Amino acid sequence: MTSRLQNQIESLIFDLFGVIVAFDDGLVYDRIAQRCPNPTEAALHLFNLVSDPSLICGRKSLQQLHTQLVVEVELSASLEEFEALWISSYSEPMPGIRELLRQLARQCKLVLLSNIDPYYWQTVQASIPELDSFHAKVLSFEQGVAKPNTQAFENAIAASGVAVGRCYFVDDKSENIKAAAAIGLAGHAFTSCRALKAKLRQAGLHLQ
Repeated sequence: MTSRLQNQIESLIFDLFGVIVAFDDGLVYDRIAQRCPNPTEAALHLFNLVSDPSLICGRKSLQQLHTQLVVEVELSASLEEFEALWISSYSEPMPGIRELLRQLARQCKLVLLSNIDPYYWQTVQASIPELDSFHAKVLSFEQGVAKPNTQAFENAIAASGVAVGRCYFVDDKSENIKAAAAIGLAGHAFTSCRALKAKLRQAGLHLQ
């Protein structure tokens, strides 16, 4: 794969969570659970809530989610309080990623491909100003489709304006890498900035 990519990367398509930002979504579940009569049971019920397909694909509002949780886990927080709990940060920049993005932005088009809701997106945007240098942002709540759906990858490739053979995808989940590969989009399973830099150097990019 490396030889095929040599000197051919014109666009890098980046996942957000687990690649650009390290995160612990358990923090938001714990904050919400503390506003319920049985926090332990509530936390279990809330597991993976930030990845709710209806929410990240823009079909469910935070107000609707609040109403749902009032019924399901007896959430006592008001809508305003719940919104504050939801958008409070549970992520931070991955070590080394900000400088890496600055270097990459000078050499190729950067495209963000993220499964994210419109509410927490505002928090992430504010914390990673380097995202402003991205050529395009393909966000599930705007597209109405999320990875690993093939359409999500096709949308990102189209947004790059670059042929699929000259795009390269970076994600921390193997199922997304495999789904992208099925439509000809080569990729790298992210473990660290150091490993990603080594891979991109082999592909012909100049990185310090």
